[in-house]
Amino acid sequence: MLAGLGLIFVGTHFLTVNMKELAGPRLRRLVRAVTRHPVQAAMVGVGSGALVQSTNAVTFIVVGLVSAGAITVQAGMPIVTWAYAGTTLRLLLISLDSSTLTYALLSLVGAAYLFEMHKSPRHGFLVNAAMGLGLLMLGVQLTVMGARPLGDSATVRAVMAFASQFYFWGFIVGTLLATVMQGMTVSVIAIALVSGGLLGLDQTMLIVVGANLGSGLMSWIQASTLKGTERQLSVYQVILKVIGCLVLLPLLSLEHFFGVPTIVALTGAITTDVALQVTLVHWLFQLVAALVASPLNGPIYRLVARLSPPSAEEVLERPAHLYNPRPTGAAEAIRQVEQEQDRLMLRLPLFLHGVRPGEEGPKPPSLAVLQRSGRALGATIREFTLDAVAQAGPGAESDRLLRLADANQVLAELQANVAQFVAAAATRGEGGATDGMTRSLVEGLHALLEIVAADLGDAESDPEFLVKLVADRSVALLAVRERVSGDAAPTRPEERLALWRSIDLFEQIILLLRQYVWSRSAIPAMAIR
Repeated sequence: MLAGLGLIFVGTHFLTVNMKELAGPRLRRLVRAVTRHPVQAAMVGVGSGALVQSTNAVTFIVVGLVSAGAITVQAGMPIVTWAYAGTTLRLLLISLDSSTLTYALLSLVGAAYLFEMHKSPRHGFLVNAAMGLGLLMLGVQLTVMGARPLGDSATVRAVMAFASQFYFWGFIVGTLLATVMQGMTVSVIAIALVSGGLLGLDQTMLIVVGANLGSGLMSWIQASTLKGTERQLSVYQVILKVIGCLVLLPLLSLEHFFGVPTIVALTGAITTDVALQVTLVHWLFQLVAALVASPLNGPIYRLVARLSPPSAEEVLERPAHLYNPRPTGAAEAIRQVEQEQDRLMLRLPLFLHGVRPGEEGPKPPSLAVLQRSGRALGATIREFTLDAVAQAGPGAESDRLLRLADANQVLAELQANVAQFVAAAATRGEGGATDGMTRSLVEGLHALLEIVAADLGDAESDPEFLVKLVADRSVALLAVRERVSGDAAPTRPEERLALWRSIDLFEQIILLLRQYVWSRSAIPAMAIR
C-alpha cells in the first residue's frame, strides 16, 4: 500500500508538471482570447482543468495575465471556477477498472523511452505526462491491493468503527491533508482506500468534500507572498470551496442523521461502484459550486476586492490602455503603447518630489514605489509591443512599433538615471555652497521633464519645439563644472562630489530625452542632433 501511495505522489508530480509545460503557452493565449465571453471562459476552464490537471497551475496562469493587465480578475473568475470540474477527469480514469489500460499505457511509455522520445522538444512533455498518468493509475491499483487485507483486520475495523462515532472526522482529515498536499491527490488516495474496503463510503465522501476545501486553503497559503489583485483569485478559490461545502455538507448530514435520500442515494442510483460514486461526489461538488457562483460573479468579485484591495503600487504598475480595447491592428496597438509611455513620462517629475523644498500639492508615492511600478509597467509594455510587432509583419507600422520598443528601453534608462540624480541631489547639504546650484539643476530638470511629457502627449505636438528643448547643453554644463571647480567657498568633498555627479546625470538625462523624443516623434535623426 505504501508503494502504491509513493507511485501516486510521483505520478501526480510527473503528470501535472509536464502537462503544465505542454499546455502553458497555448493556454495563456487561449485564456487571453476568451475572457470577454463568460460561456467560452467556462468551457476553457473545464478544458484547461482536464488538460493541465492542476487548478493551481491554471489559477497562476490567470494571475499572470491579470498582473500583466491582459485580463481582469472578474473576467478570469469563470476560468478558475470551471477548471475544478475539468480536473475530475483524473479521478474518473483511476476509478475505472483499468488494469489493462494501465499496463498498455506503461508499455507505450516504455517504448517511447527506448527510442528516447522523452528527450524530444516536441514530444517529451507528452511522453513524461503519460508516464505520470500510468504511474498514478498503477499506484492506485497497488494501494487498493494493499488496503484489502487491512480492511479485513479486526483491529482496523474496530478503529474505524470508533472513529465513525464522530461523523465529521473524514471532513476534518480531508481538509487538513489537502492543505499540505494537492486536494486531488487526497481524493485519489481516498478512492483507492474505499475501493480496498479500508474506508466506508460515507467517510470517503466527507474526505473528498474536505479535500476540496483544503485545496482552496492551500492555494490561499501559496499566495501568501502575493498581495492586492494578484491574491484576489486565491481568495476567490476559498470562497468557491466554502460555497460547495455549504451545499454538500448539510445534504450529506441530512442523509446520515435523518435518512433523507440526497447525495449517497443519488450516486448509488447512478452506479454501484464505490469508486465511481466518490468520483461523482467530487464532480458534484465542483458543479454545485460553479452553478451557485456563476450568477453571483459580480457580488463575489466585490467581496473579493474588499478582502484583498489593490495596493497603490499595483495601481501604478497596471496598464490603463493596453488591451483596452483589444487591438485589431497595428495602428491601435501603436496608439495604446504611446498612451502607456505617456503615463510613465508624466511620472518622471514625481521622482524629484523629495529634493524640491517647499513643493505643494498631494504627496506622490515614494521613489522606490515609483521605480518598481515603472519597471513592471515598462516590462508589460515591452512584451505587448514585441507581440504586436510579430503580428504586424513587415512595413511602416512594424517599423513604428520597433521605434516604440526602442523608446521603451530608453524610458527605462531615463527612470534609472532620474532616480540616481535624486540620490545625488539629496546629499547637497542644506545652505551649503553647492546648495543653490543643485536646486537650480533640480528645478530645471523638473521643468524639462514636465514640458517634454506634456508636449509628447499632446496631439498637436511641435517637433521643432521639442528639438530645441532637448538640445545639447554640453557647453553650458561645462561652464557650470568649471565654476564649481573654481569656487573658493569652503565645501565638503562629498557635497562637491555629489554636485559633479548631479551635473553628469543631468547631461545624461538630456541625452536620453533626445533619444526618446526621436523614437517617439517623426523627427529625422540629423535634426535632433
